Amino acid sequence: MRWPRVRIPPLREWTLFGRPIGECLYLGAMAFLGANALQQASSRAASTEIEWTVLAGQLAIGSTALGVILATLLGRVIGLRLLWLFGVAVCFTPPLAAWGLAGAPSYDVFLASLGGLLLGIAAVWYGRRRLHAAITRRLWPRLLALHDAAASDFVQTVGDVSPSRWSQRPSSEAWSPAEITEHLARTYSQYAGEARGKNALRIRLRLPQRALARAFVKPRLLAGAPFPKARAPRALLPVSGPATPADGAALFRATGAGCLRDLGLLAERRPHRELVHPYLGALPLYEVVQFAVQHIRHHHRQLQAALAEAPSPEPADDQSP
Repeated sequence: MRWPRVRIPPLREWTLFGRPIGECLYLGAMAFLGANALQQASSRAASTEIEWTVLAGQLAIGSTALGVILATLLGRVIGLRLLWLFGVAVCFTPPLAAWGLAGAPSYDVFLASLGGLLLGIAAVWYGRRRLHAAITRRLWPRLLALHDAAASDFVQTVGDVSPSRWSQRPSSEAWSPAEITEHLARTYSQYAGEARGKNALRIRLRLPQRALARAFVKPRLLAGAPFPKARAPRALLPVSGPATPADGAALFRATGAGCLRDLGLLAERRPHRELVHPYLGALPLYEVVQFAVQHIRHHHRQLQAALAEAPSPEPADDQSP
């Protein structure tokens, strides 16, 4: 006997003043913690080094908590940095105050340390989700406009490629215009699939390397710096490319529209969601679209360079330029 399939409706998200109930509770808790820390700091007289350190920690907790609230309400990226500072201050200030000011026994200092650690982890984990959601909602229309402009420029250049140059590589280390276009289409398909719940790309860098790349390389790439030389993941490597420039433009447009449609649905339902970059790890949706814009521009420059160079008949290695 085959049981009928029962469709479970999605959970309803309860809101207050247009925001999820959980976010309202979180912002209320942050407001309480921040106001309480500032009140304690204003009433404390400091003379010793420990007292000044505790005072600085309480001021940091209060100011960063209120800053995170404003950043969440306004959808500002600076809130992410403030949130990490809040987490660090919450982890260290309570045990230091218990040990240095109250003279509490070791067991109480341990409990204060554990409580501060758990509070900091919970605040950073949930706060990042709410900040990502707020930033995604604020930036989404502008990012779509930037993406449309970059995609239109790329399609216009594809239209200038002659059929004889379409599948020819300008050098042994560069992709042909057809392969560049297929690579971009495969990238669209990959992230569209991940947005629908399919497998993400494997992260290629270990945690220390990835942390350095996120701290120093990612901001430059998002600002428009040239992409470093790196091998593309196997799933994104082109095979042969579309047959003609017209086919390439159609493929690029179709896969791009499908990817942005799926990302847009995800931004509406789960705006805090993150997708995986093979070298930088999990990225929020707004950074995924930012990288898509810079990725198109990067390969657009390669396409223009390929058209400016004489074609080479030699086969090339299966590498990403």
